[in-house]
Amino acid sequence: MKTLLLSDIHGNLEALNAVFDFLKSNNIVWDKVVCLGDYVDYGPNPNEVIEIIKGLNGLCLLGNHDKALIDKGEREYFSDVALKCSLWTESVIKPDNLEFLKNLSPSHKDDEILFIHASPVNPIWHYVYDYKDAEEVFKYSREKIIFLGHTHIPSYFCRYNARLYGGYVSAEYMKLKLFDNARYIINPGSVGQSRDGIKLATFGIFDKKDMIFEWFRIPYDSYKTKEKILKEGLPKTLLAYL
Repeated sequence: MKTLLLSDIHGNLEALNAVFDFLKSNNIVWDKVVCLGDYVDYGPNPNEVIEIIKGLNGLCLLGNHDKALIDKGEREYFSDVALKCSLWTESVIKPDNLEFLKNLSPSHKDDEILFIHASPVNPIWHYVYDYKDAEEVFKYSREKIIFLGHTHIPSYFCRYNARLYGGYVSAEYMKLKLFDNARYIINPGSVGQSRDGIKLATFGIFDKKDMIFEWFRIPYDSYKTKEKILKEGLPKTLLAYL
């Protein structure tokens, strides 16, 4: 059973299409897809992204930017740029796509695996950036594997007995073998807005049978995305992430 994991697409249609073009051209197959939330904001194509995701018939989770369209109180925690993007998305989101977001949950548990947007500490807002954050999650939860997004940075943390190791994944491709006597927090990275200085679309594939996780970073037509952002009048500071 292979699971394609996508997270933090953020309205970036070119990046999302590039992921599927890459998978097709490299004959990479999967059995199911899990989307860890944040389909909207920052990018100029929230409706198109949501419509593609709906067509995958996979497990879709709710992110903090998605929730802000449903509960405007969530915008209290947004930066000025995030707020401007959320207000713009609200002005263009189609009613049926908004309804789709309203029906999503931020987490889903499957046996010893937890899929969640942010972390068990707070499914919508808790960031897992470093060892301290990971340790808090391991103490708070009991699942063997936790797949999460939210930081836009591909990473993993492993708890093995009293030892904690892992960190950011900067390679364009990396494979991780998961062992039975360890616990893991795994972030596939962001499809639509990388935040570690490597301006590529990032996603992952989990092979449950062989217990292997793979990270992929791929190029996409970021110039086209940038042109759309400027055309829609979205903040120019967004261009720095593309």
